[in-house]
Amino acid sequence: MNRHLKIAFFMAPVLALLSYAITGLLVTPEQTERGKGRLLVIGSCQPTENACLMTHGQFELKLLSADKQQQQQLAFISNQPINDLSVALGSDQTFRQFPLMKSDDGKYWQIKLSPEDQLKSFNQLRLAFNLSGDALYTETAVRF
Repeated sequence: MNRHLKIAFFMAPVLALLSYAITGLLVTPEQTERGKGRLLVIGSCQPTENACLMTHGQFELKLLSADKQQQQQLAFISNQPINDLSVALGSDQTFRQFPLMKSDDGKYWQIKLSPEDQLKSFNQLRLAFNLSGDALYTETAVRF
């Protein structure tokens, strides 16, 4: 074993530990949490029971579903304004994207359903949107 190989065996762990420590100093936990972009689903998602809450830090998004005038509705209510919401409902890994209506303040969004659409036939939900320049997304099982 020559001298260069001995030095390499000694320096590799030292450099690894040093780079780990420097990364911890330069990148704060807040920056790493902000960049993840995945919403955390609290409990099981049952919009008809008003039991579908998704969070990311201080941000909260709630799904609500109800029957009004013999038409099913699905709404998204957030505590902060969001942009570019995209929603797809699916069953058996086949997803269908729906058009949305939104309020002026960007905190209330509602899916436009046609009379033949039945929410009970869907069991999966995918959504993505922008919140203050950050892209957030989630995919979860849903029961209507």
